[in-house]
Amino acid sequence: MLGLTEQFPIQCEEALDIATRFAQTLPDRRKPKNIVVTGLGGSAIGGDLVRVLVDLGGDVPLIVNRDYDLPGFVGPDTLVIASSYSGNTEETLTAYAQARQRGSRLICVTSGGKLAQRAREDGVPCCLVPDSRPPRASTGYLFIPTL
Repeated sequence: MLGLTEQFPIQCEEALDIATRFAQTLPDRRKPKNIVVTGLGGSAIGGDLVRVLVDLGGDVPLIVNRDYDLPGFVGPDTLVIASSYSGNTEETLTAYAQARQRGSRLICVTSGGKLAQRAREDGVPCCLVPDSRPPRASTGYLFIPTL
């Protein structure tokens, strides 16, 4: 695990390349009214890091949701980022479905699983990250695309 942690800077460089290519494919670049990153465990850490940066000087509110249900304010003016390294986290999949029902703008960050499959089927932009390490050692891959 220590070896994987020591590779964090390299992981961030790779993630920046992945995220840059992904961002160029996004059809909707309008500024959202608010942002919700939904995920659990290691998959939510990227959202926590972005929230700290937003709190330091961002002008769009961002919260991290670690629950099945999205906050009541989530709607069409909200950007929801569904983050699940495995793509199979039940809570994230449930929140993803709610975001779709509410007409939210939606982006996924995952290495695959059901989340990638649903995003593909629904035409939702999905940033695919490598699945070669444990989720808690993949913080760079989940943080940089969320940023």
